[in-house]
Amino acid sequence: MAEENERASEDLVEKAKADAAKTRNPFQKIALFIRQVLAELGKVTKPTRAELFRSTGVVLAFVAVIMVIISILDWAFLNVVTFVFAD
Repeated sequence: MAEENERASEDLVEKAKADAAKTRNPFQKIALFIRQVLAELGKVTKPTRAELFRSTGVVLAFVAVIMVIISILDWAFLNVVTFVFAD
């Protein structure tokens, strides 16, 4: 299966290089780019509802952990600066 994907991507690259070599007109290059983007978008899969909720939970948990770490560092730096510059 991996070999098929690798071969398909190599074929796609070779086709893109051949198409790029043929086209000289800027409008043709733009059209080629759009065709390639649409071909790649066709390979995209939507996550299931469960995957979406799980990914959202992971992101929110990560943000919460980073907020805690930054809050602790902010408090520590505040104390250091207050100690150093206190009258």
